[in-house]
Amino acid sequence: MGGRRTSKEELQQIEVLVEEGLTNREIAQRLGRSEAGIRNIRYRKSLVKKVEDESKILYQQRDELKRVVEILQGQKTLLTNEVAGLRNEKEKLEAIINSDKNELQGVLAQALMKLKQQRPDLFIITGQDQLVSLVRLFLRFITK
Repeated sequence: MGGRRTSKEELQQIEVLVEEGLTNREIAQRLGRSEAGIRNIRYRKSLVKKVEDESKILYQQRDELKRVVEILQGQKTLLTNEVAGLRNEKEKLEAIINSDKNELQGVLAQALMKLKQQRPDLFIITGQDQLVSLVRLFLRFITK
């Protein structure tokens, strides 16, 4: 009923191949033994336990990765919502800025028209002095 004995070297080879993740069939083919013989050797030498332990570790790592993915998905959702809120705020601020800009352009146009009515001589620019004078008057007028 018994098969051939397992040498220490062969047992070490089996342990190495188990560590590498090879199946009983693959180990049996490499060592010229039967699959059942390898299964029995692994069971007797508690090499099966190592694979079970590695499987448990892999399942734990998988579960941890799932938790990390869920956390990251939650954070992604939060960030997406924050970005949408910031875009809305940006649009509101841009609308306010555009409104203020248009209002200021209107006020400046009116001020320029008033200045032109009060001092039409300034709008006939023939020299550097008139340009400087125009700028000074304009600045005084809009800062009142």
